[in-house]
Amino acid sequence: MKPMKLFKPQRFFYLCILAGTVIASPALQAQDKIILKQGAAVTGEIDSITPTGNILIKTDQGSIPYPKANIQKIELSERPDYKVGLQAIDDQDYQKGIEKLKPLIDKFIGLDAPWVADGAGYLAEALAKTGKTFESEQLCDKIIASYSGGQYRFKGMIGKANTLIIRDKADDALKMLDEAEQAIGVSAAPDAKMMSILSDLNFVRAQAYLKKGDKAAALESFLVVSTIYYKPVKRAQQAQAQADQLRKDNPNLVVN
Repeated sequence: MKPMKLFKPQRFFYLCILAGTVIASPALQAQDKIILKQGAAVTGEIDSITPTGNILIKTDQGSIPYPKANIQKIELSERPDYKVGLQAIDDQDYQKGIEKLKPLIDKFIGLDAPWVADGAGYLAEALAKTGKTFESEQLCDKIIASYSGGQYRFKGMIGKANTLIIRDKADDALKMLDEAEQAIGVSAAPDAKMMSILSDLNFVRAQAYLKKGDKAAALESFLVVSTIYYKPVKRAQQAQAQADQLRKDNPNLVVN
């Protein structure tokens, strides 16, 4: 009978380290970051905003709230359901879009992350499309209030205009879009954020003109989206498709 082999102490020590690394690694897969005005940056998974305005983040040390007053910057990674929700809305599956986006927006609205503001705008659109115009308008008001000092408030104004169109108040929608455009102060070379906002603004403006029966003005707004404010690409493609359909249905239609 062969004698049993024993682990050497050094080998046992290294195996323990390896095992500890394997077990701990999922907890260390941080995806968000809070950069503080004072103190070291914190990585983990941002869970929510508390009623008092603190940012709750899950770390290896547990869930820790950080006051907004001590936060310089927040890096919030996209959640998988964001893209799924947007794709559903693009496919006109508005109910699925609501199911995917609403939990995310309820949790994160107010955080300075482009995808959160963008998702809130799409969620407002989906709510309006499914007849939930009151909820849509409430959300738009929340967007405007949450981002009152920044560019993202325009998402709320555009969403509110979309709700007004569905309520057959196209003139009021156009006034709101004009107000947003004047506040933006359109530049010759908008950055990516502003191009996306202006793309949505002109797309919704085209819908308002269609509601009024002004096909020439609608065509012009669709072409503005597809040729000038052409990002995101999906929106530009939608605008071009609608412009092509208008021309097909109205061969003599010309842009004003």
